[in-house]
Amino acid sequence: MEKEETKERKKKRKLKWQVKLFILIVLIVLYAFFIGTKGIFIREFKVSTSKISDEMHGLKILQISDIHYPSSVTDGMIEKIAKKANETKPDIVIFTGDLINENYKITNEEKDFLTNELKKINAELGKYYVTGEEDFDDATSILNLAGFVNLENNPQTIYLGNDKPILLIDKTSCEEYFNNNETAPDFKILALHDPNDLDDLLKYNFDMAIAGHTHNGQINIIKIKDLLIKGKYNKSYQKVENTKLYINPGIGTSKINARLFNHPTMYLYRLNKTSAN
Repeated sequence: MEKEETKERKKKRKLKWQVKLFILIVLIVLYAFFIGTKGIFIREFKVSTSKISDEMHGLKILQISDIHYPSSVTDGMIEKIAKKANETKPDIVIFTGDLINENYKITNEEKDFLTNELKKINAELGKYYVTGEEDFDDATSILNLAGFVNLENNPQTIYLGNDKPILLIDKTSCEEYFNNNETAPDFKILALHDPNDLDDLLKYNFDMAIAGHTHNGQINIIKIKDLLIKGKYNKSYQKVENTKLYINPGIGTSKINARLFNHPTMYLYRLNKTSAN
């Protein structure tokens, strides 16, 4: 009789744990789909270097990436992008690709909406972009009309009150630019969509590279994140030889409209002038 009672207690205990585990899984799934995709956050990085001028000290570069409109992105979130961006008072804004979700047939009204909202973003030294694998004519048209400059085969030398500029360049421009310019600005920024493209460009010794594409893992759980990310770069920041590589989580979602421990985020980089060693 006692053995039967013990077995019964064990069954009840096991059932309780199964119910608790089921509830936990349901809560995690609900969070990932309905809470994790909401809001827009700003994450700041201090980029220290001796290669910039005194005037460049404190320069703010805002990176926006992977909006994937409409995916999990509501019109209200699009409106918040400009608001949150302008609150940081960026000097430079860089969009690193994938504005519209793949295969989404955007309407003219939606094009006008995106254009007008992105146009509201202010940056004294310019707004720039590189394209992702999901960016076609509609995306580039919207970005152009919103005042963003395409970096494709169009490197930018950015000055701030002196003759020591910084270089902003994308992957399509590197070979021609560095072959035809014996000297380049000391501080060089590479804007990418896919961080894996950095491997072919390390010989140019960029000071920093910024990318998106992987969203740095929409489901940000150890092991699971590594399975979801194609390529070896799976951290928000990592040093790759001499280059500081930053990977942006993006705003929208791809494949599934869920995020876990990885909220929609824009990166703000503050350049910090240090003395040369």
